[in-house]
Amino acid sequence: MDNSQNPFQAPSNPFGDPFGHEANVQTYQPPSIRSGAWNSADEVAGLGEDDTYGEPFSAAHLAAAHEAAVPAIVTPTPATQPQPEKPSVPLAFTGEPGRARGPMLQGPPAYGVSLLPAGVPPSLPLPGRGGPADLEDPTKYPFYNVRRYRTYFNVDTSDVLGRIFRAIALFFKSDFHEFISPNPDLYGPFWVATTLVFVSAVTGNYASYLAWKRSHAGDEASTGWYGDINKVGGSMGLFYGYVGVVGLALYAALRYFRAGVSLAHVWCTYGYALAVFIPMAFVCVFPVEIMRWVVVGVATLTSGIFILSSFRVAVVEAAGAKSVPLFLVMAALHAALGLALKLYFFRYASV
Repeated sequence: MDNSQNPFQAPSNPFGDPFGHEANVQTYQPPSIRSGAWNSADEVAGLGEDDTYGEPFSAAHLAAAHEAAVPAIVTPTPATQPQPEKPSVPLAFTGEPGRARGPMLQGPPAYGVSLLPAGVPPSLPLPGRGGPADLEDPTKYPFYNVRRYRTYFNVDTSDVLGRIFRAIALFFKSDFHEFISPNPDLYGPFWVATTLVFVSAVTGNYASYLAWKRSHAGDEASTGWYGDINKVGGSMGLFYGYVGVVGLALYAALRYFRAGVSLAHVWCTYGYALAVFIPMAFVCVFPVEIMRWVVVGVATLTSGIFILSSFRVAVVEAAGAKSVPLFLVMAALHAALGLALKLYFFRYASV
């Protein structure tokens, strides 16, 4: 084999350069090869002048040329520091068992799979996320400490809406206490009562304005209409007093009969029972007296059934035959609430 022949020499163009492109093209210059590289490649490959393949060079030649032209670059590997092991947190899987494969899920988490530590409610903060490091017992704080009552406000929007829906649409069911256990809240009842305070005051004043406008048709300039701001104070005393005072009295009676119902369950039930009166107040704006009585009666009846059915099991098991007078008193107080709501806010001239 002729070792002086350069295998990287670019062949000439047999057709010439009719367009003049090759004049500006730089010819490839092969790297410089140390002396005797081809001979050493032949010795490695075991090839000589009698090479049966007749090729000018082989893979051994190319390797020898590359070794001679480009020095080897060795990248130093930095020493790896041992990483501390992270504590494993057990995952609570609430979906189907077959959705998980091995130690990790295949792909994104499927619907119904919770990545929270086992036993932690979704609305509680995780350790290191701005919340307590563990779930503390609120009863260890004195009664004047607000941290004693923070568990009663540990609900989100979906929880409140779900409980309102059961109080209005599923009022006939008797499992409301099981539905809210073990997390009876006071957040929803407070805002339901507060919303009803302002809604009833506003709709009552608007119903008064409609009645005045009909009775003074064509004579509005001589007399004027004035809103009754006292309705706000009256509605606060009516609804807050009903939930707070009546609920506290019922809790005392349940304690007397040794019923296992907490005060939070009582206030939670009475607070959500008022939710049906909010849409009722808007309907009572229309000056149709018979419709007002019907709407107020239906709202009072449904909310009363909701209260009685929620306490039925606990009261009957604790009081036995004495539960009948207690139920009668509860029904009478709730009927008085509906009657006061109708006569105080919506007693105006109708069509």
